[in-house]
Amino acid sequence: MEQLDYLISDLALILVVAGIITLIFKKINQPVVLAYIIAGFLISPNFSYLPTVVDVEDIHVWANIGIVFLMFGLGLEFSFKKIATVGGSAFVTAMTVMTAMIIIGYTAGQLLGWAKMDSVFLGGMLSMSSTMIILKAYEEYKLKKEKFAQLVLGTLVLEDIGGIFMMIVLSTVAVGQSTSGLDVFKNIGMLLLCLMIWLVLGIYLIPTFLKKVSNHITDELLLIVAIALCLGMVVIANLIGFSSALGAFLAGSILAGTIQGKRIESLVKPIKDLFGAVFFVSVGMMIEPQLLLEYLGPILIITAVTILGQMTFATLGILFSGQSLHTAIRGGFSMVQIGEFSFIVATLGMSLGVTSDFLYPIVVCVSVITTFTTPIFIKHSEKVYGFAKRHLSPKMYKFLNRHTSEQQSTADKDWDWQRYIIKFFIRTAICTVGIFFIYIGGTRFLQDFVHQYIQGLAGNILTAVVTCGFMIPLISIMCSKKSVLYTKLWLKSQANRMPLLAFTGMRIIISCGFIVMTLRVLLRLPYLLLVVVSFAVIVFIIKSDYIKGKTLKIEMRFVENFYETTLAKQKKERGIKGEYHWLDESFYVVEFKVTHTIKQNTILEFCQSRFFHVTIIKIIRDGKHINMPNGKFRVIEGDIIHAIGTKNEIESCILMLEKEDHIQEPQEPMVTLREYIYGQIFYEIEPEKQIICCPIKVESDSSLLKKSIKNSGFRPRYKGYILGIERGMLPIVNPDIDMIIEEGDLLWVIGTQKMANSLLKADFLDDEE
Repeated sequence: MEQLDYLISDLALILVVAGIITLIFKKINQPVVLAYIIAGFLISPNFSYLPTVVDVEDIHVWANIGIVFLMFGLGLEFSFKKIATVGGSAFVTAMTVMTAMIIIGYTAGQLLGWAKMDSVFLGGMLSMSSTMIILKAYEEYKLKKEKFAQLVLGTLVLEDIGGIFMMIVLSTVAVGQSTSGLDVFKNIGMLLLCLMIWLVLGIYLIPTFLKKVSNHITDELLLIVAIALCLGMVVIANLIGFSSALGAFLAGSILAGTIQGKRIESLVKPIKDLFGAVFFVSVGMMIEPQLLLEYLGPILIITAVTILGQMTFATLGILFSGQSLHTAIRGGFSMVQIGEFSFIVATLGMSLGVTSDFLYPIVVCVSVITTFTTPIFIKHSEKVYGFAKRHLSPKMYKFLNRHTSEQQSTADKDWDWQRYIIKFFIRTAICTVGIFFIYIGGTRFLQDFVHQYIQGLAGNILTAVVTCGFMIPLISIMCSKKSVLYTKLWLKSQANRMPLLAFTGMRIIISCGFIVMTLRVLLRLPYLLLVVVSFAVIVFIIKSDYIKGKTLKIEMRFVENFYETTLAKQKKERGIKGEYHWLDESFYVVEFKVTHTIKQNTILEFCQSRFFHVTIIKIIRDGKHINMPNGKFRVIEGDIIHAIGTKNEIESCILMLEKEDHIQEPQEPMVTLREYIYGQIFYEIEPEKQIICCPIKVESDSSLLKKSIKNSGFRPRYKGYILGIERGMLPIVNPDIDMIIEEGDLLWVIGTQKMANSLLKADFLDDEE
């Protein structure tokens, strides 16, 4: 009974003091979180002028429950729809800030002479801003509906999701006291398994159940069901080996997608607020004045690092995403603090016993200071923008205006951006996983095998060369590929170009990171040298035509094998053996008139600067048909151009040229290639003026065999253009010019009657074709 009395008296003391301090802080317009932390300090054993909590251990239990309900509440606010609406800008900003602050935090810890794990956890704590503090400041200044505020809030959602993954990595690293890549991958694999279960439950079972009982369920029953699911997921997460916070987050996100999501959120909010308050009070109880005085220097240094780092890299991240300087400064100056998630990361480090006792109170103190400074920075961000605008050089200001836009927040939410982001992350994830396996295989297994025959440095060099050599194809596939969507977004707006380059840069950084890790583990070279070497290697891989040709072959083989059944089925449905129809469905032809001559007006310059994969197959000038014009042919005002490409490529081309007033809007809609070719007969165009398309089978004795399209000499020699390749059952539309031609390929070529005659003489075509 005495134990129960202590529990009740301690909770009463917490709530009374927290309530009084909260009222005071409300009066002076300060965040509630800060009030809870101060209240915790006042009733802790470290402050002897007020009654003190008797049983601290019980308070830690309440605090852990607080973490569970805080993460459950965060999950209730999360949904895939919300992620989709934040657009590319939030992705770029979150990635920039988190990556930079993890590196800066780790470096700061090492410079202060701290242990490696303290530095690692410090980087994690400094990488995320406080949603609660920023939201409170926006509401106070009535900024919540501003575009920059919406971008910042979207970024914070992504940071929270990134924080979940980071906690898994930190847990794995902490257990092994080293960055064991295999263990990290194993745990992330387990997380993905949890996410699959989460998706099944969240999309099918739970919503179905709630719909069936919606007419009978009361608030009381709904609350019980929600908390039961929350605690059930916590138990499952712990059994698998993950934190309670992750389980609670997954439970909340399951319910967030249901029709009862908002109702559950409102029911759970009082419980979340109660236990959340206890958690933040327990944070305040960790503050030790003597320890803070001892570490006053590090506190001030980390505070400065947090404010300057978050401000700088948040601003740069928003600029990289294509937002205007105005949006970037206002958004960047909002994210100058660390908050509630940092406490959860700190609690994780303490519970695992891998961080020093001084780290938690230092981070709490930094959070308190940055909480006070956040409203000041938000309030004065407009003045800072005015100052920057006045003092920027005209050249820089013009550059920023050209490559950024106030409307980017709206523009990057269009369907093309969403599709690009999905495809970007799928390709990046697949390649990263493949490179990771090669890294593990090289540094863990290949090294041991090589050392059986070659000892010392020579063996390590050989291992490094082989391991990096196996990484090259995947690095090339990941970094060199520019999709049609990339081109379309690039052409849509100059403001899209910086985020697109940022996404490309992200892939380069990932690739460099793996090469650096490999060489560091095997050769123990200095990091600066490794970064320079790895970057030079990546540039070489991206620029090398030979590597691109080889990797394209690997990629096409993979795609062909992956879709083998589907392709065979499609081919069977489309026609009997020997007939090919895929090309007619993939290529379109459009006609438009040139209304304004540009400076770079040769065909080559015209295509390279604006058309990308779109090919000009005919120019009609004063009634004269000029078929398959070469690269040096000049485009002039009044020319009628026939161009061929895929639907997306043509739309991108027209979009760009219309924007620059170089063409008149097409009077006729684009038509398929087959319709275009047959249409020439309908319009009674003379045979020698007609464009033809035909297939070429590459035999073992072909002069094109084992050559790239670029080096095959097909265009200058035969006056035609290789439009597509059918390899096995895989159709390759608009193949890369570095693609190597293989035996058995069916080349679809487009050109004139002269091309057909040349191909007949060279025995590429049979007379009946």
